[in-house]
Amino acid sequence: MRRLAVILLALAATALVAPAQTPKRAQPARWLDVTLDRQEGEQWLAAEPGRVMKKGEHVRFRFKANFAGYVYVVNHGTSGVRALLFPHADSGMDNTVQPAKEYRVPSTQASFRIDGPAGHDQVFWIISPTPMSESEALTLTSSPPPEPRLLPRCDETLMRARGECVDTKAGPRMISRELTIVQKNETAHVTLAGRLTKPLLYQFRLAHE
Repeated sequence: MRRLAVILLALAATALVAPAQTPKRAQPARWLDVTLDRQEGEQWLAAEPGRVMKKGEHVRFRFKANFAGYVYVVNHGTSGVRALLFPHADSGMDNTVQPAKEYRVPSTQASFRIDGPAGHDQVFWIISPTPMSESEALTLTSSPPPEPRLLPRCDETLMRARGECVDTKAGPRMISRELTIVQKNETAHVTLAGRLTKPLLYQFRLAHE
């Protein structure tokens, strides 16, 4: 009888021991790198994001992400026109994004020519987990309030140090608190914590004369 009681107590003690729980793995951060290139002669050079571009200059963008999706680029120009830059017949129609692969916008041999009144073009970047229509992309970028058309101003300290006109109000800007932007040389590193469950929206202000 005593042996049976010991066995029952041992079984009861075993039942009270909670099974080890497998710790939840943190979701890796999603990131997007965007670099502005400008044409100088026959070469394409990475540009300071806040560089004030001259009218008539040609620019393009390079980007890379660590997640898959679909990229859309919408421009709010200083002339007041809002237009889908990419995907487009002139800039390339394949907007699928694969992890760790670098892409160019335009994806064709074309480039974007700086034009319009002096100020800041608002270039919106959208990375969506699912395909979107042009109207959906334009609607998504219509919610941020329009910025007043401020004339670009050269930072005097940077002008003396680098010899180029850089506007500190230009370059990458956060729209959502979910995003973190870190400038790494000429590249804007945009980070989103967790999974991409809705379109990621990010703004790049392009200053020009």
